[in-house]
Amino acid sequence: MADYQVDIVIVGAGVIGLSAALALAPTKLNIVVLDAQPSHRPPPTQRALSDWAPRVTALTPASTKFLSELGAWQAIWEGGRVGPYTDMVVWDSEGTGLVEFDAKSLSLDALGYIVEAPITTDALVNLANQTANITIEWDTWLAQLDFDDHQATVVTRAGTNIRAQLVIGADGGRSVSRELAGIRTRQWSYGQKAIVATVRVAPGHASACWQAFLPTGPLALLPLSETDLCSIVWSLDDQEAESWIEADDGAFLKGLNLALGGRGPQVIDVSERQLFPLVQCHAIDYLRDRFVLVGDAAHAIHPLAGQGINLGLSDAKALAAEVLLAHKRNTEWWSPTVLKRYERQRKGDNLAMMAAMQAFKWGFGSRHPAATMLRNAGLTAVDAMPLAKRWFIKQAVGEG
Repeated sequence: MADYQVDIVIVGAGVIGLSAALALAPTKLNIVVLDAQPSHRPPPTQRALSDWAPRVTALTPASTKFLSELGAWQAIWEGGRVGPYTDMVVWDSEGTGLVEFDAKSLSLDALGYIVEAPITTDALVNLANQTANITIEWDTWLAQLDFDDHQATVVTRAGTNIRAQLVIGADGGRSVSRELAGIRTRQWSYGQKAIVATVRVAPGHASACWQAFLPTGPLALLPLSETDLCSIVWSLDDQEAESWIEADDGAFLKGLNLALGGRGPQVIDVSERQLFPLVQCHAIDYLRDRFVLVGDAAHAIHPLAGQGINLGLSDAKALAAEVLLAHKRNTEWWSPTVLKRYERQRKGDNLAMMAAMQAFKWGFGSRHPAATMLRNAGLTAVDAMPLAKRWFIKQAVGEG
């Protein structure tokens, strides 16, 4: 492909990159989205246990509102594969502490919505393909990223030079664009992996999220649109996770139900299981010259509260708002001044969430009797205090 010039290059055609592109589209700037995937694959449509995507996201009402503003949520909802959850039950596996949340206390229809990741991506791809000033280039790998006083230049492995006023890195936790831009990170492994799969439950999930805090990490049952299907995310130490992946279905189901401790529905069937490592990573800076990070490329967190996707959507919304405002004022919308305003808005919130997840991981992972006693007392106290519960719910639904 010949060299070409655009206004904005976005690296990564996932949920965050495409959301940023669509949020920036009203500027009428020429936007190209690059992705290393060979092409877009349509999401699953069949409804057997094995037909559900193993990776799901828990979208807050704040996130679905943003997706509605982009025009994507209606298509996602009408697809019939959205699992609204109205209740959340959280307990400590090594004690009596338990807290329950419900949507009614905030006059909400739902606390959130469980959606297979490919469903959300598909709706955004379809919208982007219908937007005149957005182009998606699949099977495009980055080789180099250069900056001068006048522009940024993205060099692909195929040798194409794409010049732009602004480059946005939205290519996930192992971001190539971040590395090419020379932005350093603080990162550590938990020495854990998460098992994800679709499970059948009896008598049903009751539109609730069920989450047990185990010494090795959280185990969550997330309700899908079928009343007897849930997605699981089970965090385990590396060796134990590998052991459960290799176990036969019968042994796995027995271990899973044992971990749930008789709370919530019983798991009676499981799809093929997948494994992915748990790493926390935060970019020291979100920008350099005409380059800026959003989503997991800026901050990858433990899936304990399912907030990664929602933080990323907040990034996309905040960055687009700053660029749109500067563009409307006919100022240099690509300038570090504009990008810094975005960074100031988002960095504090993202760091606070990462710190909270780390504290939860430590607190619930400790077997020390004092820690067990404190966390059980804490859960019980929160459950008994309406104002405290309301505050926690507001954080969870993105209204904090």
